[in-house]
Amino acid sequence: MLRYSLLMLSATGLLLASGCATSSDYVEATDTTVAVKNVDRMSSSDWVVITQEAGQALLNSPLFDEYLAAYKIDAEQTILDAAQAGKPLTTREKLNVRKPLLMLSTIQNNTSEHIDSRLLTERLREILFNSGKVRFTSYAAGEGQSIDGATAAVRTLQHDPNVNQSTVAKKGKVNAYDLSLSGSIIKQSAQAGRDREISYTFSLILTDNVTGEGVWAYTREIKRQNRQGIFGY
Repeated sequence: MLRYSLLMLSATGLLLASGCATSSDYVEATDTTVAVKNVDRMSSSDWVVITQEAGQALLNSPLFDEYLAAYKIDAEQTILDAAQAGKPLTTREKLNVRKPLLMLSTIQNNTSEHIDSRLLTERLREILFNSGKVRFTSYAAGEGQSIDGATAAVRTLQHDPNVNQSTVAKKGKVNAYDLSLSGSIIKQSAQAGRDREISYTFSLILTDNVTGEGVWAYTREIKRQNRQGIFGY
């Protein structure tokens, strides 16, 4: 009997120990079906949904395709004019001039949450850049976006006696951006009894900075619902 009791205590201890153990496993970051979703604030899965859908919406937009086609026609004329003027463009310049340069502008956070908009724009940058349709500038960016100071810093090397001056980037060579991507995030919430709902509306606009006119606009609302437990959890 004593032996049986000791065995039962040992088994119970093992069960309790396994129940208290903490496990951590890798999951696919873009799989929203396994993602843990916050009840009352933004979740990582929300960013996955909006960036994938917004990126594809822009790439599939007839208005964006129309802009790109017109831009390429103008670019070919620029290449031809340079050649006729006796100042042909370099291979790199020809490659660049055929694609518009995009700047990530400000994404207004109109919520009470602390939201890093780079979770949206950095994923969009990857989708659009990998499409091969646009170039990106990291020399200029809107508030909250990343800027690489190396472009400006490399031009100060002209005063460094240890640097081969023929390799130093010259001033006046940084390209101004043709397009800018800006937007806003708005949050709404509602509650009825034990039912709760939160929604985030993402608005994006792509602007032609030569004319100041919009090229493409996008609005997407992500809505999630949950029911509070009877005992409040």
